Amino acid sequence: MSVDTYLQGKKTSAYRRVHHDDVTVLLSPDLLRHANKIELVTKKRLVGKKLIALAHHEHTNACRH
Repeated sequence: MSVDTYLQGKKTSAYRRVHHDDVTVLLSPDLLRHANKIELVTKKRLVGKKLIALAHHEHTNACRH
């Protein structure tokens, strides 16, 4: 999974925006098409917090892995 925090000049209209507290996450159409559940988890670190995105899907004949 890739993370891009520089959005200036990028087309993001196809992305779904999910807002939680003061965080906005943009989910790609491909991820939404293949995942049946997406979890956003924050973990405390020694300095600050870490955001982890977990995408779950059910294995079908369309899977390529």
